[in-house]
Amino acid sequence: MQNLFRAKRAGSVPAMAFFVLFLTLFSILGSLFLAVGIGNPIDKVTHTLWESQSLKQNAGKYLVSKTLEGATGEERKLLIKKGPQISAAVTELLGNPLLHQQIDLISNSVYVYYTSGSESEVSVDLRPIVRLAFESLKFIDPQFSSAKSEIDKIDPIRLQVQKDGPNISQVKTGLNLAVILLFILSLLMLFLYAIFAKALKDALRWVGLIIFLEGALLTTVYLVVDSLIAHQASISTESLAREALPLATHPLIAPFLTCGIIELLIGLALFIGSFLQRQKISE
Repeated sequence: MQNLFRAKRAGSVPAMAFFVLFLTLFSILGSLFLAVGIGNPIDKVTHTLWESQSLKQNAGKYLVSKTLEGATGEERKLLIKKGPQISAAVTELLGNPLLHQQIDLISNSVYVYYTSGSESEVSVDLRPIVRLAFESLKFIDPQFSSAKSEIDKIDPIRLQVQKDGPNISQVKTGLNLAVILLFILSLLMLFLYAIFAKALKDALRWVGLIIFLEGALLTTVYLVVDSLIAHQASISTESLAREALPLATHPLIAPFLTCGIIELLIGLALFIGSFLQRQKISE
């Protein structure tokens, strides 16, 4: 403690300025890291959608409605006659854990491929999902059973290295390194500020205020982005998009709110602690 709080303004001001800079970048990139850098973001989105029963019900109705728009002949008659049963079957399919497992396998294959930096071509088989779909529909009409013979003709999706777009593996690695580096630099600047600060109570007050403002910034970012998404969903012409868009994006922006609240609480605690420290000194 004897090397701290030297009350040198020439050192404390630059240290605090760089602390604000590094902490701001760390807060923003750290929230982004929690959103897309930890775990598979595709799984976060799909799992959120699975939890909404109303979305699954509306998805079944939406599928029948959109298919009916371009249907003719026997297909149209089938959709008109058995549309409610098909809609219910689709809703049940979307709630099937087996479907969730298959989609997780596919999304994880895609995620691992593009984040691992693999340069070899990989095939992703979609037929298990299609088979589950026809298993749900075959009891409604014999036509769906006869269509199962076409499943084996479905070609797999081939994943290839993106030559024109960004290298996702390098972007993820860069994000990870940036977050770690900014965290270390923030701690270093905080330590330097403690060396040159006037007293412990001043350090607690200013650091608490800065962290509180950083929390307010992250919370504001969340609220603004959330309102923009809600507005975009409200003006969408597709009924399913109006419900799905806010649900799908929530797990990707929620870390900003979580980190914001944590920083607000930490900042408030430090700010209050500075006044308690002042009272302790006065006594």
